[in-house]
Amino acid sequence: MEPAELFNKVKTLAKQGLTQKQIATELGFKTPFTLNNRLVRASQASGKPVPAFRQPRKDKAEKRVEVVEVKRRGKGEAFGLNIPQEPLLSVGAKPGTKFSVMAYRGRVVLRVQ
Repeated sequence: MEPAELFNKVKTLAKQGLTQKQIATELGFKTPFTLNNRLVRASQASGKPVPAFRQPRKDKAEKRVEVVEVKRRGKGEAFGLNIPQEPLLSVGAKPGTKFSVMAYRGRVVLRVQ
């Protein structure tokens, strides 16, 4: 596909509100990274800027970050923390819901089982 043709197709799809991943799938690229690499090369060759895509993530203002403190529990070296109810309800957790817990890149990650 020629750079000009690629730019025109991507601009058209981006104006329709598609994300980069959706555009990559629509144009037959295996991954959005492949599309991005092709767009950068085409941009360098033609001098045109890469089109803007719709952002798939939520706005940071919509996210609510709550700080919780690890506290000592019971006797000995036991400790734990209480997780507020609102984030648990947002993922559909109810009493009895099981979570897997893992440490990943300096974070503790909870996943609903």
